[in-house]
Amino acid sequence: MRTLLALALFTVFSYEFPSCSNKAAEGKELAKTYCASCHMLPDPAMLPKNVWQYSTLPYMGIMMGVDKEIGMLEKPLSDYTILGPGSQMIPDEDWEKIKAYYLEEAPKTLEMPAYQPLAKQTIFEAEPIVATLPGTTLPNMTAVKIDTRRKQIIAGDQSNRVIWKWDLAGKLLETKTNQDALTDITASGLETFYTFIGTTTQANPDVNGFVSNATTGKKVIQGLNRPISLVSANLDGEPGDELISSEFGFKVGGMSVWKLKNGAYQKQVLNPQTGATKSIVRDFTGDGKPDILALFAQGDERILLYENQGGMKFKEKQLLRFPSIFGSSSFDIADIDGDKDFDIVYSAGDNADFTTVLKPYHGVYVFENTGELKFKQKAFFSQNGATKVMPADFDGDGDPDLISIALFPDVAARPGEGAMYFENKKGTFVPMTLPIEHLGRWSVMDIGDLDGDGDLDVALGSHAVAKFPQGGFDPQWKQAKGLLILRNKTK
Repeated sequence: MRTLLALALFTVFSYEFPSCSNKAAEGKELAKTYCASCHMLPDPAMLPKNVWQYSTLPYMGIMMGVDKEIGMLEKPLSDYTILGPGSQMIPDEDWEKIKAYYLEEAPKTLEMPAYQPLAKQTIFEAEPIVATLPGTTLPNMTAVKIDTRRKQIIAGDQSNRVIWKWDLAGKLLETKTNQDALTDITASGLETFYTFIGTTTQANPDVNGFVSNATTGKKVIQGLNRPISLVSANLDGEPGDELISSEFGFKVGGMSVWKLKNGAYQKQVLNPQTGATKSIVRDFTGDGKPDILALFAQGDERILLYENQGGMKFKEKQLLRFPSIFGSSSFDIADIDGDKDFDIVYSAGDNADFTTVLKPYHGVYVFENTGELKFKQKAFFSQNGATKVMPADFDGDGDPDLISIALFPDVAARPGEGAMYFENKKGTFVPMTLPIEHLGRWSVMDIGDLDGDGDLDVALGSHAVAKFPQGGFDPQWKQAKGLLILRNKTK
């Protein structure tokens, strides 16, 4: 299966049209100058011609401040003109040549890999949880967390502005109303912090995100630019943990470290780039100091290592880089091949912006650590709209398996890819479906031993409101309850 998919991807990325006008040929060289100066250059074959013409190129025109291009924009693209620079960055003549290059070489449609049948994984028992109250509407979950210490589940529901809390059996314990959109739930010692992206998860320029104490409601960090994750870790060996925020942002964003000084958190920006998505703290270099591994998923899509130099100083090192329209959505680490170092699992599948078509490069990737912090792709598994992948030993055989969810699956031809399980068999994964597509459209996920029986359970949150790449559908889960426990039956 992986061989066929790799061949399909090779065809998508490497095919070049036999004829190319002089204008397009010049545009190709100009694209290397203008576009590749900020991010990895996307190949024209990565999107169909109509998407380049009516969506992606106009957006690129905004980012380069091309007045002629901006003047022709209609909504919703015209709303993004505030992202443009103060003045035009490229002459009109050069811009037209770049457009010619992409429009002449782009395919009419993208060739998708043949879908392979997916067997059903049955080690989990699905238990829907009702996340509705009188007067509430269909929930849209933006965060979920299994609190293994208290044996509870916490979830943020953007549509109803509610934070829900259930016990291990799914009994409702508490609701907090009139809440902004919750994006992360972080344990820090005996405290728990809630991270709020702002009033909405939709792209917007408002800088109203914040972090609050979950118990007292006190805001401990304010003025964040659409934050989506928070990590608590001790980075300097001094008493108390630091907080690491990932602000996805709009025009600006960034990853920062916050250190508590004199009762207030002080900000140290490590990278101001938009698209900061997730960070993992661990001693990756073996020098005894905790480093930070981070994913940036907007524009210049990369996985970066911040090596701890001591004294709260960090050295940036790029480990992996992806094309600017790849749709990076999540990453994690695990020793996949059992050689005692960390490998990277990664998902690409963001399909909510200006390129909403099914893409053959969306799915789950495994990158093998070959030593000296160098990585090579070991496997790829097609999953349209892959949103999050998490590694863990779910079947109890001693090696990490994978679970992934997709907010933008091919609901017409492959609905079973909405939630997938990958069983690790001596470093090779066997993809299967978790047959729960009728119970929700999964946007958020967490894993943990919810019931304390020694195996790992899964909590999933559904987000019903989002357009599909293939257009309108009437899915069977439109009346879904909003949250689901996958109870592990291994033990």
